[in-house]
Order: sequence, then C-alpha cells, then structure tokens
Amino acid sequence: MKKEKDEITDLFRTRLADTGMTVREGFWEELSQDIPVACQHRRRLLLFRVAAAASVLLVLAASSATFWYLSPKDEIEEAFTQLAVTQGGALDGDGIRINQLPQPVQPVLAKPAPKTYGMLSQYADGEDSVSITVSMSITLSSTTSVGSDNRMRRRKDYWQATNEQSELVAVAEQKNAVVNHPVHVKVEKKHNWAMKAQIGTALPAEDGAYKMPVSAGVTMERKLNRFVGIETGLLYSNLRSNEQTLNYLGIPIKLNIKLADTKKVDVYASVGGIADKCIAGAPNNSFKEEPIQLAVTAGIGINYKINDQFALFAEPGVSHHFKTDSKLATVRTKRPTNFNLLCGLRMTY
Repeated sequence: MKKEKDEITDLFRTRLADTGMTVREGFWEELSQDIPVACQHRRRLLLFRVAAAASVLLVLAASSATFWYLSPKDEIEEAFTQLAVTQGGALDGDGIRINQLPQPVQPVLAKPAPKTYGMLSQYADGEDSVSITVSMSITLSSTTSVGSDNRMRRRKDYWQATNEQSELVAVAEQKNAVVNHPVHVKVEKKHNWAMKAQIGTALPAEDGAYKMPVSAGVTMERKLNRFVGIETGLLYSNLRSNEQTLNYLGIPIKLNIKLADTKKVDVYASVGGIADKCIAGAPNNSFKEEPIQLAVTAGIGINYKINDQFALFAEPGVSHHFKTDSKLATVRTKRPTNFNLLCGLRMTY
C-alpha cells in the first residue's frame, strides 16, 4: 500500500514539475500592502478583546465593592426585627429567636353555694347584712311557704351570677388568644439605591469615516422620592476614525423621572449632562490642548424586571456635544447632535 502511494506521488511530481501559473500585473505589490493591514487589524482586534475583558472585570469588581460598601445595614436589621415580631418571638444576644409562650389565664372561681341551716342561710364575706336581717324577719313572721320561695329566688340569683362569671371567663380567654396569636404582617423592603452596568453606542458620521462610538460604564442611582431619582458614575468612550482612535472618560449626571410603574415594566424619562475628558490617543492630552467637552442628554428608559432585585434596561435618547478648542476632529464634532442607545443590567437594593 505504501509503495503504491509513493508511485502516485512520483507520478504527480513528474507531470507537474514544469507547471506554472501567471498572475496579473501588480498582484505581488497589492499582496505586500495587504499583509501589514491584516496584521494591524488583527492586533487591533486583540486589543479590543483585552480591553473588553478588562472592562468586564472592572465592572464586576466595582459592582461587588460598591454593593458591600453601600449595603443598608440599618434597613436589613430593621427587616429582621420586624420578622421576629411577626413570628411571635424575640431575639436573644446571638440572633436566635425565642418563642414566647402565651401567659396563662387566671381562672375566676365561682362563688360557693350558701350553706343553709334550717330556715337561715349563711353567706360568705361581702354579703349584704340587711338582706340577712330581712330574711330572718320574714322567716320568723311568715309561713313556711314564704321561706321556701325566698330560698328558690336566692338560688336563681346565684346561678345567674355563676353563668355571668363563666361568660366573663370565656370572653377573657378569647381576648387573650387573640392577643397572643401571631399576626403575619408583610414587610415591604424599600429599594432606594440602584447600580447600573451599561454599554452604549451612537450613529457614525461622514459616511463611515468616523465610526460608531462605543461606551461602557457603571453608575449609581439614588431615589429622592417615589418618582424622582438622581444618577451619576463613570463612563468610558472610544471614538474611532480612519486616522485615529481617541479614548474619553466622562462623569454623567442625570435626573430620572418615573412615568409608569407596573409589575414587570417601568417607564421613565431621563434628562441631564456629561463632562468628558480625552485621556489617551491625542498627541497632547493636556487640559489646554484637549479641554473638557460638555454635553446635554435626554431620553426615555424602559426597565424589564427579572425579579425584585434585578432588571434589564434600554435607554434610547439624544445628545448634543458643545464645541471645544480641540484641533482634533471626531464623530462628536462632525455630528454634534446625535442619537444614542444605552442598555445593560440594573440591580436595586
């Protein structure tokens, strides 16, 4: 088998030894020009991947640190305290709930029946002495039938008093059971803070000569009341063109106004501004050559709630960048008023 393969290989080598192919004029010059461009594109793609991975790690680290640092300890402790109260128990020093048993109801003893000796009835302390005297006078001066009626009337009054005392004991037991029965109260946790990890882009300019800008950042939102919140943070922007690549770092400040709130979707309006500074890519990154560039923004945002804490958001809007003394042309100078889109993950706590 190996010998046959060697014979076939030798046959091809013999037949194709003098075979050649002509190429068009300028082919080798074009190939020599395309090779450096391909290498440069590959290096740029590798740089973008490394920058994206570093941005994701930075966002995760900043998110974790901010979450643990700004966690509302007082609200968490208050929530646990309310939960312990609703379960009908208390917390000891180690945070372990101790069940409190209901206090026993002291029974009300019924009044003992009067002892009767012949026609004279003996009562306990507190009995009216006047009634005893009247009974004695009636017993001595009346017939036997009158004394018997009097005893029947007193027995009837005694059983009525006993029934009333039993009813009072039952009412007291019922009230005590209602007081000691745990009342389940739903504790609604207030989410006053929100952290947003976001990426965004905008329209290009000059028929693609100035590429679509790419931005990524982390912002924090604090609710001022039920409908209004303020947001700020850090935002990185990359502005590319056919000749240069500029990197900006900005601080946005926005005011978010809630327009609609449903179980799964929230709609809000956003207005504010941003201050950007070129940090890399320019021949001179000083404040004199590359001053701070200001812009105003406005948009409409939509939150889709995954659960009570996490939500996905999309925020289309419009921005206008003001002119500066920089001599470098970017997509922001060629298209000062531009449409942009921000989207990402929102975490409330």
